[in-house]
Amino acid sequence: MINLVNFLLLIENISDYSKKEIDIGRTPLDVYRLSCCIRETFCLSYSLRKDNNLFLYIQKEHHLIKFKGKKLKYLGPDERSETLLLEKVLDKRKESIIYDDGWRKSTPGIFIRSFSDTISFINYYRLIANHLSFLIIDTMYDVNKKVEFFKLNQDPVEILDDDFFIIPTYTLRSESSSSIELFKEMKNTKLISLSKIKGVENKILYINFIKDQQRTHKNLVK
Repeated sequence: MINLVNFLLLIENISDYSKKEIDIGRTPLDVYRLSCCIRETFCLSYSLRKDNNLFLYIQKEHHLIKFKGKKLKYLGPDERSETLLLEKVLDKRKESIIYDDGWRKSTPGIFIRSFSDTISFINYYRLIANHLSFLIIDTMYDVNKKVEFFKLNQDPVEILDDDFFIIPTYTLRSESSSSIELFKEMKNTKLISLSKIKGVENKILYINFIKDQQRTHKNLVK
């Protein structure tokens, strides 16, 4: 069994696009990168990581998108599949919004909900983050000394089921980085440096690899 990993990507905004643009190969760069993140979260050679979950928090609009691995359908390893499923859930933003009022389904396993502001999202996150939260950073940007800082590949930290990996998709010196402070103030938050791994999708790939290694080691010990 492949154990659960939760990924939360913090996104400033997502470019608007249409199925027609995807069909003629004009995928916006940020959407292409999100497509790669979706692929690395779920796709294996011949199957899906059904126990993974991926959350995308769009900070400008305070929308949270959830890809729930156990319920996912129609997701393939190709860019077109991923971007069209993302486009469908993004269309749900156009519906009448009732803030903080639960999930709205797009396609099987993909949902969206809206928040009135970042604080209300953080309060929701506190409810669903039952174990550790690992905040991935590339530099020592304004690191509060009260927060533990370590390297995932060097320190003996076991990734447990239901742990969250929070990955900003922007530089921590942008205006959107103010929300990072809210995560740093939360209990059970650890900072991880993956500065040598470039690209959010590659960080996701690496974390999945570490998790798989831990699972294999446990099985061998048994």
